[in-house]
Amino acid sequence: MTAKEYMKEAKILLRRIERKRREAESIRICESSPSSPAFSDMPKTATHNPHRMSESINRAIDLDREADAAFDELSALKSAFLEALQKLDNPDERDLMYKRYIEFKNWNEVFHEMGYSKSAGYRVHSSALSKL
Repeated sequence: MTAKEYMKEAKILLRRIERKRREAESIRICESSPSSPAFSDMPKTATHNPHRMSESINRAIDLDREADAAFDELSALKSAFLEALQKLDNPDERDLMYKRYIEFKNWNEVFHEMGYSKSAGYRVHSSALSKL
């Protein structure tokens, strides 16, 4: 797997995890907040679902499980990439790749933290990619 493929897959997994966690939290908030009574002169529906709350809670639990599974997948992906990074002899290359692909920092942050200009940083990155 190339670094670009790894980054694409990792970002997809991160978005999936965040989306599922947000959905689950939204369901929890809706179920925990009191609902105001609706006053209306219209007749009530006869098909009130008495299991609505338990279904919502089960849905939130399922979303948490799906997010956990995606997190496990992301962890395995990171482990495989970390293993590949250990093959790099140059510590600067390892650090740059770690900051970019494990910590998911943008290029400006990576270059600033490492004290590189853009051209020097991209040169180190290119060198690391050629060795992976």
